[in-house]
Amino acid sequence: GIAWDFEVQQLTFGGGCWGGFFALGLALSITAATSNVDSWRMHLELTCLRLNTSKFFLVLDFALASIQCIHFCVRTYTASLSMVGFVLEAISALFCLCLMLPYWGFAHCEGIVSGVAWMFMDRAIPDALMIGAIASLPVTEHEGKKTWFAPSWLAAFHLLRTWGKLLRAYKINMEIFRNQIIDAIVSTAFKVYLLAMAMLSFENLGEPAIFQSFSQEKWNTVSSVYFILTSVATVGFGDMAPVTSVGRISTIFAIYFGLAWLATVAYRSLQILAVNQTGGGFFEPILHSKYIVVIGNPTGLMLRNFLAEIFHPDHAEDADDLHVSVILSPGHVGMDLVTDWLRQPENIQMLPRIHIFQGTALSEQDLNRVTISAATCVFILPNLLCRSVMQEDTENIIRMMAVQKYVPKVRFILLLLRAENRKLLTEAHMDNNVTTVAFDQFKLEMAGKSCMVHGSGPLLSNLCKSIGIDDDDEDDEDWEAEHKPQWKKDFERGCGLEVYEVELSPVYAQRDATFIEVVVDIIEQTGGLVYLVGLVEVRSDSKKVLVNPGPTFKIKQSMPGFKIMGIFLASDREAIMQCDVGMVFLGRRERISMEEGDVGREDDVGDAVQKLKVKEDDVPEMNHVSLKAEHKAAALHLARVARRHQRSLKPLRPPLKRLAVGGHIIVLAVGTETNEDLRLGIEHFVKPLRQNIIADELIPVVVLSAIQPRDWFNVENCDQVYFLQGSPTSLLDLQRANFTGASAIFITNAGAGSADAEKQESWTVDFEVICCTRLVESQLPVGSPTLVLSDIVVDSNHPFLPLPGLHGQPTKDAQMRGLQGKENQGRWPWSKRQETTMKRPKHKVEEYYVQPRFAAGRL
Repeated sequence: GIAWDFEVQQLTFGGGCWGGFFALGLALSITAATSNVDSWRMHLELTCLRLNTSKFFLVLDFALASIQCIHFCVRTYTASLSMVGFVLEAISALFCLCLMLPYWGFAHCEGIVSGVAWMFMDRAIPDALMIGAIASLPVTEHEGKKTWFAPSWLAAFHLLRTWGKLLRAYKINMEIFRNQIIDAIVSTAFKVYLLAMAMLSFENLGEPAIFQSFSQEKWNTVSSVYFILTSVATVGFGDMAPVTSVGRISTIFAIYFGLAWLATVAYRSLQILAVNQTGGGFFEPILHSKYIVVIGNPTGLMLRNFLAEIFHPDHAEDADDLHVSVILSPGHVGMDLVTDWLRQPENIQMLPRIHIFQGTALSEQDLNRVTISAATCVFILPNLLCRSVMQEDTENIIRMMAVQKYVPKVRFILLLLRAENRKLLTEAHMDNNVTTVAFDQFKLEMAGKSCMVHGSGPLLSNLCKSIGIDDDDEDDEDWEAEHKPQWKKDFERGCGLEVYEVELSPVYAQRDATFIEVVVDIIEQTGGLVYLVGLVEVRSDSKKVLVNPGPTFKIKQSMPGFKIMGIFLASDREAIMQCDVGMVFLGRRERISMEEGDVGREDDVGDAVQKLKVKEDDVPEMNHVSLKAEHKAAALHLARVARRHQRSLKPLRPPLKRLAVGGHIIVLAVGTETNEDLRLGIEHFVKPLRQNIIADELIPVVVLSAIQPRDWFNVENCDQVYFLQGSPTSLLDLQRANFTGASAIFITNAGAGSADAEKQESWTVDFEVICCTRLVESQLPVGSPTLVLSDIVVDSNHPFLPLPGLHGQPTKDAQMRGLQGKENQGRWPWSKRQETTMKRPKHKVEEYYVQPRFAAGRL
């Protein structure tokens, strides 16, 4: 039968099940707060992610929940429970229990608040009641009778939850109208079933004993509340009606005022929901937690990449208690992109810790909404697709000034588009607690270094971006071992390295070691698996980073308030081995006395480098001018500046003889035709090409652009830097620069952005760079040593720049990444490998990070 006498026993079992999970969860949360359970938490998080995305488990969960729901409907007609039916219920309940455990464990490992919220707000209550009721069926009885009833209809919650996950797992396009209609119908059917079975159960169970005393009269508290709610909701079942005049008058007023109240509450609820979903609301971080605020005008793609790096699993320990608030301008198109990305299954763990608001950093009210006073750091990110670079940098500096007024001691990290705009900060004395990164300087210096040392650009990029190399099958490994070039073998091994900051052993300072000796010692100690690339001098109030301080740099002794840290490249922290007390120092080599022959060589190089330094222009006409000393110095300075300006208006053209020799570097600036204020920042590109280089080893640099850069005066006094006016997409102009004889060609997108660039298709942003790259590579002869470096704005456009000479089709994994293998004639010496490639049809087209090409991507 079915009665409350049976149900009370089932509720006792279910409540005991829930209480047991709650008590164990609290114990687990306390253990997680006092012990290191990061590995367990990582495993549980990965398990939850697999369960949310595994088609097998999702289909199995959906099938078992459907069987439970259908079986419950059948039992309501037969009023009996067979042994087969009980076995099906038990299997479904056991699967539900196993499915619940990883989510329960992960929620409590996150903390007590997270665990309690999961127990009350998530799946714990319905699952515990259903599992407890089914488990109690064999022992539940009243007056010697068994019951067929158990609330198996609660499995409909599983159907609702699993249905949405299945749509995402099978990548159903929900933008199609038909799919939207089907989703709405199916979801509504599940909800109707859930409510209908709840009503069926409660009505068949009858009046609980606790309410029987209240139901003896027709008009009691419960029935009166029921009458008012049904009347205000304009349902009016008619089973109850007032019979007195005062009661009828009260009903009239109640309906009219109730309707107005109901409409007001519904409107306010929708308004509150809309405000919170569109960037309104308020956030206050937990006390003593890490908290950063992001302001500025970043694109949706840039913000998504920024958040993905902040919460990357490689530094999950640092981001354990981190919350991020982002303030975007009202109507920002990137807000929907980031919100949809956060709701994907693989990012669902980040969603509670990222808070997106609409507002402005200039408003004190908006800054209070994100609790700016609790921030430990503020990032200011620009729009890399902006129309005016100067305006974008200026606006971000003003945003930073507005925030500094309220939190002057908070650390600021400002990304500028142009290095020259740093002067706006230093001249206004606003550079305290501010770390600035100049986008054009970093990109162009890395590109310039890549022209000298091929692959240095991808190497630096991979150190800052976590990647992985897919393991090939055995046939591929055998083939690769025989044919893969050595640079790629070394490069793929290096892709597994990360940057670590570890305290340097005091033995090095005690033995008066130099930086190069420490580098050699660490290489010897680790068998060439770990590299020391720099030092960090840590004081109580500051840090000084020294990347490659020089081979003769003496290692300083650590002392109270001062520490020497090493910057290591290693696969993990445990792989770093240093010389300790009692160990053999393997880095010491016989030092060549500075008084011996090397001094001559060093002096020669120094003299040659001195020749490259800029000489001040002599102004003979100023020699006969009678002025005060300070006035004459100012006049001399003005005269020199005027001469530099005049020379910059007529930049040097490359000599034909120098072009004919070849070996020069060409910079192709595309997208400049519509840019009236073109500023290339070419001085940053030239800087690494001119550092510590003697005069005889100078590499000429030729800039080919449709219009002359306004900032050419920064390089007009540099030796062998030339300008050639022309179109980089014109074969004739490329031939004028002798591009086939160049040692390297750097293609950069120097054009201005577009106001609606983020709304356009991503490939349109880089189409000029792509066309220019393909044109250059198609004209280079096979086997040409010329290196082509392409600067693309959107890193996902790299499939449009395949390496010339690749044959065959990409693997399934490459297709999933959007790569396409196309046959293309090019400059690389693939002709010797074509026969082997044809015999090996599964030739891989790898990701761009293992290609000898510079694909920047404005990440």
